[in-house]
Parts: sequence; C-alpha cells; structure tokens
Amino acid sequence: MSKDKFGPYIQSLMTTVLDKDQDQFVIDLAWSELKRLNVDIQEFLGKHEKDDSEEVEETGKILLNENKKEEK
Repeated sequence: MSKDKFGPYIQSLMTTVLDKDQDQFVIDLAWSELKRLNVDIQEFLGKHEKDDSEEVEETGKILLNENKKEEK
C-alpha cells in the first residue's frame, strides 16, 4: 500500500501560507511551490483528460450495429 506523499506536503504548504507568524520569505517560498505544483497538476490533467465525445460516438456505432442485426 503506497503512502500519500503529496497530501501532507501540500497541506503543510497551505498552512505555511496562512500562518501569520511565519516570515514573509518563507510564506513566499511556500506560495511559489504551490503555484508550481498547480501548473504541474494542470499539465497532467490536460495531457490525460479523457475525451468523452469519442467514447459516446463509438457506443452509438455499436448500438446502431446491434439494431441492424436485430432487424435482419
């Protein structure tokens, strides 16, 4: 079973950004890291996003073929 590595890391960064007692330099570093992670996640999601239109079209073709077979 793999351990969640990024959840606690991201949560720690968010806590750092909101912590009023932190130095501004540390807050800025945490903020920059969160922005970088956001870009990486957006790139990943964009690259691996499933195009549902192709799947719907394929399903429609299968159903049409089945209907043609039943009519014969």
